[in-house]
Amino acid sequence: MPSVVSLVIERDGAVLLARRSLAKDHAPGQWETISGRVESGETPEEAARREALEETGLDVEIVRQLDTFTFRRAQDNEDTLGITFHCRVKGGQVRLSPEHQEFLWATLDGVRAFGLPEGLVRCITAVLKE
Repeated sequence: MPSVVSLVIERDGAVLLARRSLAKDHAPGQWETISGRVESGETPEEAARREALEETGLDVEIVRQLDTFTFRRAQDNEDTLGITFHCRVKGGQVRLSPEHQEFLWATLDGVRAFGLPEGLVRCITAVLKE
């Protein structure tokens, strides 16, 4: 079963949200946290650190695993394992990658306005209430 990681990247009481590029074939323009596939031979933790750096320019430490879930990827109609991690910024500056058109740091009060899935909102709430 393929795996993907989802990153709740936290800094100074806020989490990083990214708006998907309008050129994306799945969910263009929607807000999300950083995520990506776990590549062959890679641990989920390695994938999380790699995706953070590739998509945001941030060096992150993994604080803990927040959630594990399965879902069916719409693109290939394949059952997929999802793992959500709480990550904390260690260094770097946020930069846009081709996958996103906008970034922002959201506090707990503002998270619900972005139409995120309920499971992800629960994970973000757990991180920001620590």
